[in-house]
Amino acid sequence: MMRSSAARLCWALLLVLALLAGACGNDDEGTTEPAPVATTTAEATPAPTQPPAPEATPEPEPTPAATSAPTPDPAPEATPEPEPTAEPTPEATPAPESETHPSGLDIAAIEAAATGWMENARIPGLVLAVAQGGEDPWTFGWGVSDLGTQEPITPGDYVRIGSVTKPVTTVAVLSMVDEGLVDLDTPVTAYLGDDWYGKYEHGPQITLRHLMGHTTGFVEYAFDQGFFVLGSARLGVPIAPEEIVRFTTNYGPVAEFETEYNYSTAGHVIAGMIIEAVTGNPADVEIRSRVLAPLGLENTYLPPNELPPVPVIDSYNGGLLYYAFTSLTRVPDGARYNFMGNDYLSTDDYPQEFLQTAGWTGGGIETLIGDVPTMFRGLFTGGLISDESLAEMTSAGVNPGYGLGIRIDDIGGRLAYSHGGGTPAFRTRALYIPELDLTLAATANVLPPDPDMDEFIDALLPIVMESWGLN
Repeated sequence: MMRSSAARLCWALLLVLALLAGACGNDDEGTTEPAPVATTTAEATPAPTQPPAPEATPEPEPTPAATSAPTPDPAPEATPEPEPTAEPTPEATPAPESETHPSGLDIAAIEAAATGWMENARIPGLVLAVAQGGEDPWTFGWGVSDLGTQEPITPGDYVRIGSVTKPVTTVAVLSMVDEGLVDLDTPVTAYLGDDWYGKYEHGPQITLRHLMGHTTGFVEYAFDQGFFVLGSARLGVPIAPEEIVRFTTNYGPVAEFETEYNYSTAGHVIAGMIIEAVTGNPADVEIRSRVLAPLGLENTYLPPNELPPVPVIDSYNGGLLYYAFTSLTRVPDGARYNFMGNDYLSTDDYPQEFLQTAGWTGGGIETLIGDVPTMFRGLFTGGLISDESLAEMTSAGVNPGYGLGIRIDDIGGRLAYSHGGGTPAFRTRALYIPELDLTLAATANVLPPDPDMDEFIDALLPIVMESWGLN
């Protein structure tokens, strides 16, 4: 460990884990050329299948090439098939990709927006999912999932979506409100007892509404230098929700209780503890039964009790996070990369236990990008909660741009719901526009990207709307 200079340590640590915490939940927030991989979740397969078929019969001409095979008569008919299928494919592929892609999307324009943002922000890999209505999302990937192996990133790679977890936890809690198990305005002491808040002066008055609307006055632990120091010393050891709450409540208020908005991931971690205390079940079990299973999401998991079948892809800390990790930890061999002039540190080369648990119900979900639009839209349209609870969730609180666990936007005069997520070292944005029934979600494997993910979403949205005639 590099602990020689206390000043340097605190500085670097503050910067690094501050972003780490942001990774857990703050919403405010290489080779780009090689791999434009564009894949659709359900219907991309038919596109390549059609071109080869027509060209298979006209193979009498390539037959001579096949004559070299020992069997003159049968060979001409059997041998030609492999050769023709390969040749026509390159010619047929461009058509579906640029003009007749089954999605109807302007793929060339989307790729230009994606690769342009990736180049500006120096992003190794990016995945995207786009959907209208309840149809299966169209998914795409550009760049690489691993700077060492240059493996192309695909929508089949698992990623962390950080604070996009918060609206999921909020809906699980609101479904319990609908059942009469909890109440938004009852003090948390009714569920967790009188000692859950330590010496925090407003502890007895804090409710679920305060927790999920970020009006508790709590510090954002993800941006606190003490939490960074704590994490850097135990990256291989999970952190329990109770430890996060103890760390958070040891502070006095950093904002005015109830009347001032101050984003804090701890609120949704405590909401997860309430889910467990009231139901007697682990939070991941309740979130699956109340949200994920009803929406048919089989590729979305809440660690540490649930883990994907394979680990999330490699991701990279840059900027202040790079300097924080290199100052506060012993950097594993081969973990440093220089990509397009930026210094990056591979998160994959470090133990994952602390990083995987520091967000939990406030920022811990691991998933495939194709699940995110279905999940995000389903929070508003899936019948998971009553109309009354949905109205509570989507009504602005002290912050006119935030309800309960959800951001409330105005995009071109249209209401939109969104949330961002950052976790070492992924950046995610999910967006749903009810009037258009349109959902977008994207994740990059770098934190922090500069410019941020919003710039890509802003460039992408008009392309999708134009493609689908939603203007």
